[in-house]
Amino acid sequence: MQKSVIKNVIIGGVHKAGTTSLYTYLSWHPQICASNIKETHFFSDGQYQKRYNTYNEFFSRYKSQEYLLEASPEYIYGGQQVTQKIYGYNPNTKLIFILRDPVEKIVSSFNHRKKKLEFEEGFTFENFQKEYLKVSSLEELNLENENEKELLDGSYIDFLPCWFDKFEEKNIKVLFFDDLKENPSNVVNEICKWLEIDNTFYKHKEFTIENKSIGFKSKFLQKSAIALAQKIEPVLRNNYRLKKTLRNIYYKINAQKENKKEYTPSLENLHNLYKNKNQILLEYLKTKNYKTFPFWLDS
Repeated sequence: MQKSVIKNVIIGGVHKAGTTSLYTYLSWHPQICASNIKETHFFSDGQYQKRYNTYNEFFSRYKSQEYLLEASPEYIYGGQQVTQKIYGYNPNTKLIFILRDPVEKIVSSFNHRKKKLEFEEGFTFENFQKEYLKVSSLEELNLENENEKELLDGSYIDFLPCWFDKFEEKNIKVLFFDDLKENPSNVVNEICKWLEIDNTFYKHKEFTIENKSIGFKSKFLQKSAIALAQKIEPVLRNNYRLKKTLRNIYYKINAQKENKKEYTPSLENLHNLYKNKNQILLEYLKTKNYKTFPFWLDS
């Protein structure tokens, strides 16, 4: 694996926590060269298909920017294998992890998978919860079952420490989805200061939600849009205005308003699964000098 001669910043987790939005915002910065596709999977294990053989091939737009940026949310779960690969490539890589309320993350993931047509029409989160999320503790999980395994992904304390063990604390930034959603400008400004790049660039920028999970009217149109988006992702990454225009047109044609009644089932059992893990995570982050936390962690 070739060594890096440029600074690297990687958004390494987690899924459904605003990684696409943050990646997009940072990609606008003139001192940052974003990868042609958001998730390179370059440092992941063999189960992830890689579009290019060398890391530099993912950055065809590189000119003289200070940082190379990518966002592969599954990295956080890769353990020592992935941390060693990234460390071996560049031990000074800047790593960003965005954490989200694990229960909200599960609901959002369900909506995203539904958008990708992984469930039959009319299959609700209540159905999903009854069929796949019956466990009363994380210790009961069947890791062969992908739906149950997703519950474990919300136990962040089981995955985060190995990154702090390998990389210097100054090179890791833990963020919270709640802050990114509430005030993306503040979060981006904080990251710019951390990376020591010009934060005034974003002074008049508009921050929109990326990769939003929406309902759809036509299954055929949704399937076609997903296939097309995957095929032309490098083109869309190079032209955000085009991407935004096409997305808005598609929403007008095929978006369907969310049925709020679908999410009335009690989520108390899911919240109880993470109480102990969240408490341990809270205390761990305090040892890393984090002082402010979202309600789901500090309650």
